[in-house]
Amino acid sequence: MPSRPSAASLSRQPAGAALAVRRRWAILAALCSLAGLGWLLWPAPAAPLPTPARAAALTPGTVATLDSPAFVYSPGWQVSAAGADPAEPADPWQTPAGTVEFVYRGRELALQLAVGDYWGYLYVTVDGQPANRLAAIQGNHNSRGQAAGYRTFYAPDAQSASGPTPRWVIVHRAPALGDHRVSVEVWRSWGQTPLRAAAVDALPAARPVWPGVLLLSLGGWAALAAGWGLYPAWPEVHLLPPLRAALDTLLRPLARMHLRWVMAALAVALLAGAVGLRLWWMALMGLALLGYAGLAQPSLWAAALLLALPFYFSQTLPILPGRATNLIDIGLLGGLLVAALHRLWAAPSGRSNDRGAVPGAGWFGWLLAALISWALVAAFAAGYRAPALREWRTVFLAGGLFALLLHGVLAAGGPRDWALLVAAWLAGATLAAAIGLGQAAAGDMLVEAEGVQRIRAFYGSPNNLALYLERTWMVTLAFALLGTGRLRWVAAGAAALQGAALLLTFSKGSLFLGVPVGLLALWLGGWWTLTARGLSRRPLWWIAAAAGAGGLVLLPFLGADRFRGLLDLSQGTGHIRLLLWRSAWQMALDHPWLGVGPDNFLYAFRSGYLLPGGWQEPNLNHPHNWPLDWWTRLGLPGLALGTAFFVGGCGLLWVRLRGAARRPITEAALWVGLLAAAAAALSHGLIDLSYATPDLMLVWVLIFVTARSCRCLPPA
Repeated sequence: MPSRPSAASLSRQPAGAALAVRRRWAILAALCSLAGLGWLLWPAPAAPLPTPARAAALTPGTVATLDSPAFVYSPGWQVSAAGADPAEPADPWQTPAGTVEFVYRGRELALQLAVGDYWGYLYVTVDGQPANRLAAIQGNHNSRGQAAGYRTFYAPDAQSASGPTPRWVIVHRAPALGDHRVSVEVWRSWGQTPLRAAAVDALPAARPVWPGVLLLSLGGWAALAAGWGLYPAWPEVHLLPPLRAALDTLLRPLARMHLRWVMAALAVALLAGAVGLRLWWMALMGLALLGYAGLAQPSLWAAALLLALPFYFSQTLPILPGRATNLIDIGLLGGLLVAALHRLWAAPSGRSNDRGAVPGAGWFGWLLAALISWALVAAFAAGYRAPALREWRTVFLAGGLFALLLHGVLAAGGPRDWALLVAAWLAGATLAAAIGLGQAAAGDMLVEAEGVQRIRAFYGSPNNLALYLERTWMVTLAFALLGTGRLRWVAAGAAALQGAALLLTFSKGSLFLGVPVGLLALWLGGWWTLTARGLSRRPLWWIAAAAGAGGLVLLPFLGADRFRGLLDLSQGTGHIRLLLWRSAWQMALDHPWLGVGPDNFLYAFRSGYLLPGGWQEPNLNHPHNWPLDWWTRLGLPGLALGTAFFVGGCGLLWVRLRGAARRPITEAALWVGLLAAAAAALSHGLIDLSYATPDLMLVWVLIFVTARSCRCLPPA
């Protein structure tokens, strides 16, 4: 995270000029904040929607029932004031269930659709062109071969005990008042009365919330610019002498490092027992012990969080009778409290921030903060705000808080603390891999898919386990290849466990894209490192040996259905992925600036963009491609910030690797491994998930904050 300007640098600025600049920023902060509050708090006029009624013509202000004479139906429809229901055709996969045509005069046409837990869809053309407020996906034509606006009726969240839920959907907006001929083609959906009513220039205009949130965010940034650097981080005058004296007394028994480590190990054992036995009092004891050890050495708390990261999805920590919390929330909030108290106690000792940071890398903290701010704006613009805000908190805000926690560890510790963090991260992955291998041996908790048995440890999906392990395996393998002494042998054992588990996930994206690209990056980085030091490049052949061994293990399974049609894009997973990308691309084009919001891809995809050929996989919650993921989730600004986050972080890793030519080879192994992990994650992320889960986001932050701020690791 960026450091504050020093008092000396501030004193070199003319006092009058600095004050004038701060005054301008303060005025801008006040104006943006007041405007944002006004936007959010000023009541918007509410116009009630008229009750649908029969209408002779569809004119501005009309809300018509579908039994109005303006609508002309194909044979077979059952029409009443309640709506219109098509008949079942002889071949429902090749023939529409029915069509309806009408003319409206106005600027905006909305249809009331009955959406629910059933598969059906419609095409709409206006004046022979696709209805411009619906998705017009290239190549997705109606039965006449015309490009048309497209939408599905599939929305399981809208299904109620009484059936589908009527929702108004704007299908077309015209630039000027005029007559427009509409053709609606409904597929399937018989028995659901999918069409309920139509409205012309009648829906009340809803004022969006996101502009107010954007103004408040800009106000916060301006206020930060106005006040940045005015005060040192922990001035002596702000310290509370009684509190510091109490901390001195409390932490005196932990002066010896080995005692802290023993206490932290006992705390982790208690917490693991509390999770397994569901004993809340044991969890509180473990948290108290870990917090006590963390007050003297905050890296112990952060290491415990990294150790537990692979178990986040399935395990919760009981903290009261009948109450539990997830591991990341308690890990982040407790870790920040521990780091803040340690900083308060240790501030007078003269510790300096960011020793060992890459020069000029303070921009990375600002980039992460900007990404979090924009994600909040996009969350308030989302159609489903509750899941959007939940993802903002658990992915984006959690990533920022974790960066702050790592910054606190950096301020308090040294090389051994960073070594502890890396070791805990790799140990947690090794433990998850060992659990997955145990499941394979016992035949327990396996996922049968396309002729293979896939392990998943405690993840919901084997793919999630593979996404995590491919990152840690690259770093572990780098230490096994380039490390020395005991480190090499310990890392080799851990790499064997992780690699075996990675194979048994049978993740196609990992085995045929992420791992090969990661191994190539590991080879190149290792070649550069060993050549720069004049050392033998013989260890690199172990990479080829590892790849060959993996290929031999995988060979008997290549005839299974999962791998037999790997390159066949006309059916199966490959075909579904192509359809998904077409849908996601159109979704991005339709929502260019704000996207559909965090964790809103699922709702937008299945209700508005799910192509007929992909109906077997309706509940995909991300586009399986990280550029499309950033764009559909956060819009073009999010795509720019997310790409800068990845590219800038990888640039920091490369700077670190180049600077490690004369450092201990253990440190070079870290940078080679992290670069390979980033390469594997980004390549696999081209066809799968890359960042948008709490564990993966925290791993990205760990990798890049380590590249920005880590002091050199101690020799092995």
